[in-house]
Amino acid sequence: MDAKFHPAIAAVRSSDLEKFRSLIAADPSLATSRSSTSHPTLLQCVILDGNDRPNNVEMAKVLIEAGAELNEPMIATGSINNRAVAELLLESGAAIDGTGGWSPLEEALYWNSRDVMALLLERGARVLNLRVAAALGRTDWIKNAFNADGSLKPEAGKIDWPFRSHEPPAPANYQQALINNAFVYACMHGRIDAAQLLMDKGAEINAIPAGFDYAGTGLHYAALNGHREMVEFLLRHRADRRIKDTKVGSTAAGWAEYGKHEELLDLLS
Repeated sequence: MDAKFHPAIAAVRSSDLEKFRSLIAADPSLATSRSSTSHPTLLQCVILDGNDRPNNVEMAKVLIEAGAELNEPMIATGSINNRAVAELLLESGAAIDGTGGWSPLEEALYWNSRDVMALLLERGARVLNLRVAAALGRTDWIKNAFNADGSLKPEAGKIDWPFRSHEPPAPANYQQALINNAFVYACMHGRIDAAQLLMDKGAEINAIPAGFDYAGTGLHYAALNGHREMVEFLLRHRADRRIKDTKVGSTAAGWAEYGKHEELLDLLS
């Protein structure tokens, strides 16, 4: 973050609540201004860099009381499974479904942040698009997202990207990309029925889909999250275990190792 935030960041990392509180009292703009580098706000820094550290919730309270914006930080809780601050933000008025585009639930689902995911569902987070329905195994919702002719209804949603200022052009076959996008979400959460339904609707089993921060196929994500039955299902349907992801050039076996699921290597090697 920008230099003006550095003393507060140091206090976050050392869990020094009194120092943190005194810095915000001396300069309340630390709570409300944005950084041009790294975490965009100090509250997001508290959520991410302070996760699981002492005084994390108390520091978040200091910033909220000083007027910090809540909705972007609410999404950040889903990227690192910070349920304690997520609860605080919801109680303080953060929008449970976000304010348009990428939602807190989508973030938690993408990063497999199970505690934040459970919190959001307990509190009534809605299924807003096809990929969320796929991740939750909502085959009823998926079926209703398609018209009788196989085309998608508007409620299926849109492809979303992590950095809107660098959003690439829309894929040529947008519907196909959107279905592939949802298929990966089904795979990463072990939702075999949803994956089968999306394959019946045309999902491409070996695609690395457009959208958000995808870098691998459905097999990569199933392996990363340790879903053996899903891995077996995909391999039975001729998923290609040799495909390498677009970020580090690893196969699904490498993703299984990274996720500490060595028990899957007998299937993937």
